Amino acid sequence: MRKLMKYIVPALLIGVLVVFIVGFTASKSDKPLPEAELVDSNNKPVSLSAFKGKVVFINNWASWCPPCIAEMPSIHKLKNKLRSEDIIFVMVSFDENHDKAIAFMKKKGYDFEIYYPGNKYPYATESIPATFILDKSGKVVMEHTGMRDYADEKMVKDIQLILDR
Repeated sequence: MRKLMKYIVPALLIGVLVVFIVGFTASKSDKPLPEAELVDSNNKPVSLSAFKGKVVFINNWASWCPPCIAEMPSIHKLKNKLRSEDIIFVMVSFDENHDKAIAFMKKKGYDFEIYYPGNKYPYATESIPATFILDKSGKVVMEHTGMRDYADEKMVKDIQLILDR
């Protein structure tokens, strides 16, 4: 058992380190906006290609997820700080019961449109919250897994730079 523990503990530490590092990545991809299907709160299919020409802030969340709930006020502040026609906030709920996601947004007074992953949703992650920011051509230019303060000045400036391109 001691011999086994000698290998398990370092492996776990390496795994935690990898998750931590991956959670704070900024990526640049040359892939075009995928033909991805979302479902809006009226159960109508929406393609991500409908947002081409806009900066797209995609956030995977759920009303039962404490880190998602904790970061939501900062996303709402970010939206209010930017107030641009050139950015859209795509809040993708992973709630099985869609009514819970809608009730959460109403209760908190957030004015986000809620979407749900469709059949071809390319930004599904193993953990939430997870955020992907796409430039106007649909390329992922930033991504973050885990909770974050999105209203901080650096984030606002970074997104403003993306909007100004």
